[in-house]
Amino acid sequence: MKFFRKMSKIESFNSRKGVILGFYTYMLLLFLNYIYSLIYGDEPFTSIVIFWTGLLVAFGYELILNLKSKMKLNK
Repeated sequence: MKFFRKMSKIESFNSRKGVILGFYTYMLLLFLNYIYSLIYGDEPFTSIVIFWTGLLVAFGYELILNLKSKMKLNK
């Protein structure tokens, strides 16, 4: 029994791009958090904010790319 359909090549490519952007978002936020912590002794972002920001960026960018791809195919 299949719960999900197979992703197309375009969707798979867009997913990979979203994951990469989400990873870089994590790295940037963790770097900023660490540098701010070294300078001021306080963390500007909580762990939960960093976690959800990375997830939202990854899935949001993937959604935007998939919508743009579908709009191109419909033209």
